[in-house]
Amino acid sequence: MLDTKPLILFFKYAIPSILSLLAISSASIVDGYFIGNYVGSIGLAAINISHPMLTILFGFALMFSVGSSVIVGKLMGENKKDEISNIFTKSIISISIIGIFLCLLIYFNLETFFNLFKVENILKEETLLYLPIILFFLPFLMTAIVLDYFVRVDENPTLSFLALFLSALTNIILDYLFIVKFDFGLSGAAYATGISYVIIIVILIPHFFSKKTSLKLIKPKGSWFNIINTLKNGFSEFINESSIGITVLVFNYIMLKNFGTQGVASYTIIGYLIMISILLSFAISDSMQPIFSKNYGARNFNRMKSFFKIASISILLIELLMTILVLTIPEILINLFLKDSEQETRKITLEFITYAWPAFLFSGLNILITSYLTSIQKASLSAFIAILRSLVLPISAIFILSSIFGNIGIFMALSVSEFITFLIAIKIFMKNNPNLIHLRFINL
Repeated sequence: MLDTKPLILFFKYAIPSILSLLAISSASIVDGYFIGNYVGSIGLAAINISHPMLTILFGFALMFSVGSSVIVGKLMGENKKDEISNIFTKSIISISIIGIFLCLLIYFNLETFFNLFKVENILKEETLLYLPIILFFLPFLMTAIVLDYFVRVDENPTLSFLALFLSALTNIILDYLFIVKFDFGLSGAAYATGISYVIIIVILIPHFFSKKTSLKLIKPKGSWFNIINTLKNGFSEFINESSIGITVLVFNYIMLKNFGTQGVASYTIIGYLIMISILLSFAISDSMQPIFSKNYGARNFNRMKSFFKIASISILLIELLMTILVLTIPEILINLFLKDSEQETRKITLEFITYAWPAFLFSGLNILITSYLTSIQKASLSAFIAILRSLVLPISAIFILSSIFGNIGIFMALSVSEFITFLIAIKIFMKNNPNLIHLRFINL
């Protein structure tokens, strides 16, 4: 990471990360395809009702993953090996225990959630076919995410790709069997997804018992407060994911209130399309984190600048491509998730896309900047941008714009919030770019 040419190293890490998240996103989209076409728009709405709680739990896993792996990457760059396995082991133990506790807490409070957000009748019944099963498997996913980050920081991105690819392939095959062949409906989709989570752990765990690894599962030593300290570096990722969950709750509530179940289904389809763009951008940004952190530890600031430039250009190209597709073939994309009879949902979704497409242009660069700031241990700035992008601005925009423009304001909220975030993120980045960091170290 410290000597290889930037472009070669970028492709070594970015390509497996992109392919991995493409595999995961394609599996999720295939979920949407099977549910939309074989269960219906109510099934899509049930998945989106479940989404906020899942993103909050996913955020906890990312906080442990990013926070501890960034510290480990920096320690590797500084050639400090004593604490690496200790941090790794404590992270795995912590996320496993917290994952089980949080899933049980949510499971025993589902009725409160349904009452709070007015989820009733058939939508509630369908959600109960899906969410409890997913909650059972989520501790496996949370642990798998942490393992995946450490595999990549331990310079084995190919294994990370293999694990996520085979997990996604398992999910797709089981979706077909459980939903199409055996007609298990939403329960089948939940079991397919849950089993695919377990596959990731099965594939990754042998890496940490191999001779080549720098990370070993050991008996934890010393105070556990050092794990709490590492979490501040991943706090922006937790804020980002959990804020997305809260924002989805608010959007679901407003879509349900203004458009009914079809509105929630429409928002789900828009979410799938935006997810592709965000995951590709996240894959690039995420693959750069261990590279940024190691070069930061080694004070290779010119290399950091080169990597940021390459990542920015790559993300811009992806965002432009996604924007062109959404604008030129929206009906083809929407038809992937709907039966021919779902005309009302189709109409709402087409109108939504008309106003939401600018979000594709700015979301990726916002994600890259937060990842960069996390890597150089500017956790508070990274968290500030993340919470603006995923919570404060979207929720503010949906209420303010809907009061001014009505339903069109709801559709505009995502684009407006991403654009404002971009303006703020660029200003923060300019004050923390590699050149300025270099000057600060020289002046110390």
